[in-house]
Amino acid sequence: MSNINLQTLRYISAVEQTGSISRAGQQLYVSHSTISRAIKELENEIGITLFQRTSKGAVATTAGLEFIRQARRLLMDMEQLENRYYERNQIVQNTLLVASQRYTAVTNAFMKYYKTYCQDSEYLNLALLEDTTDQIIRMVANHTCHIGVLHYTSDQEEAFFNRLNLMELQWHLLESSPIAIQIRKEHPLANEPFVTISMLEDYPHIVYVDEDITHINYCSDISHFSKSIYKKRIVVRDRGTMRQMVNNTEGYYIGCDASRFNYYSETEPVYVPIKDVEFRLNTVWVRHTHHFFTEAEKNFIDLLNDFLTSLPNQVS
Repeated sequence: MSNINLQTLRYISAVEQTGSISRAGQQLYVSHSTISRAIKELENEIGITLFQRTSKGAVATTAGLEFIRQARRLLMDMEQLENRYYERNQIVQNTLLVASQRYTAVTNAFMKYYKTYCQDSEYLNLALLEDTTDQIIRMVANHTCHIGVLHYTSDQEEAFFNRLNLMELQWHLLESSPIAIQIRKEHPLANEPFVTISMLEDYPHIVYVDEDITHINYCSDISHFSKSIYKKRIVVRDRGTMRQMVNNTEGYYIGCDASRFNYYSETEPVYVPIKDVEFRLNTVWVRHTHHFFTEAEKNFIDLLNDFLTSLPNQVS
């Protein structure tokens, strides 16, 4: 298998992570044709099809996904060898690589980690990447980031954990939150002790989605994008737009009660519990089964847990 080299393995890992040859090329600063040619040569060499090309990008086949898992283990082993034996990597760095959905607790812990452990370090390698559920899972699975922080609704738990198991990720629960609506202070329901689904029927449901709504969404909120449940629905892909819609319309957003995080300084929204919803919004941190848990990562997780336990308890 003389045509297999580490660079080609990096190509296929990036394509699987991004779901696109073009995006992988942008990430690696390599042309689309170079990656396509390398993948084709590798597929011919090993006798299997690694990716199915679709109108939306490249999706790894079952055999391809298994090959890519093995390739990532090899890439990780090579990285560890380089870190240990190559002189250029003998510099002592303070390294922490985190991927997360937007979450105030993570931002707080990340800043506190920097101030506590490494603001005076000569060499520093910190990264906090905010991305979608699937992208975070992929980044941790291929060791682009070593820690991932994810939300999922409890009704999607089986599918969510199946996905983590498939990607060889371990998970650890951070918190479990009741579901509430987020509305502006002047909203007609703002002074209610709780709401029910029927009470929401005539108000626009604002759906914030950073995933492809044609695929499984682990944090799908109540509607699951079903047009039959709500009369009015507004879908946005930007959290800032979602905030503006909540603050300036009679629409509502569904999520956890985030008031204890103090997200907003001027227009603090009102959070009202939903009485007839049984599922909860759970938050976990994940790491790869074969990743060595470093002291830096342990300190970061400790700071994350400390921040969450210091906040007022949520009403169940």
